[in-house]
Amino acid sequence: MGVSIVELVCRSEKRKNLLVYLKDGSRNLAAIKKALDVTSTGVLPQIKLLKDNDILVQKDGEYELSIFGNIVVQNILPIFKLTNTLEKNPVYWFSRDISALPMQFMERLGDLGDSKVIEPDINSLFDPPQELIDHLLVSRHVIAITSYFHPYYVRHFLELARKGVEINLIFTNDVYERIVEDHGEDAEVFFGMDNTNIYIHEGNLPVVTMVCADGFFLLSLLNQKGIYDHTKLISTSEAAIKWGHDLFEYCCLESQKKE
Repeated sequence: MGVSIVELVCRSEKRKNLLVYLKDGSRNLAAIKKALDVTSTGVLPQIKLLKDNDILVQKDGEYELSIFGNIVVQNILPIFKLTNTLEKNPVYWFSRDISALPMQFMERLGDLGDSKVIEPDINSLFDPPQELIDHLLVSRHVIAITSYFHPYYVRHFLELARKGVEINLIFTNDVYERIVEDHGEDAEVFFGMDNTNIYIHEGNLPVVTMVCADGFFLLSLLNQKGIYDHTKLISTSEAAIKWGHDLFEYCCLESQKKE
């Protein structure tokens, strides 16, 4: 091997993209050029370098990862994904306090790379994002974690529940008591429905708000000053939605179901 693995794999965006693309199987040159939007002149030197260093092999006109190349990519892929996440929204991530997230979810922040940041203007600071409302209206299953009271919860979730949507929510005890106090009869109806499950978390939740609807993910975190500034991260990627579902299951284990 003529160069270090780190230099070979990480120092070229073209090589990195090529290796990530080939992790799912062998591809011919035409497919590689189309998927990566590159020319033969641009990609063939990278392919040759990877072949010369036993990262790629060529079989029957197609290129694939060698056994060694597959090991390298599987181990370094989380770093690629994390780098992509941080580089796509650096202002957001470096201004957030992620210290409350369980370590396994910090390690999977790369799953949130295909996301966008929403910063509400002063006139809609307390309004739920329109993207969230649109997805909730067509979803059949909704899960959410929140340590933040919002008057939106009961009214809109009650409407969804009445339409037969399955709703699973984790609240802090303070949020639960505030909902009961402010919404009285509506809260009692909502909490008593067969298709709603409410869990109470006695400690501090790792997020301000996390919502997963069908094909949609939303996340709110405190900023580095410990302030909730209403900035939200949203995504429609399967990886982000899976991250949200897994976080919900994790928090469920530390919560008490409300009967």
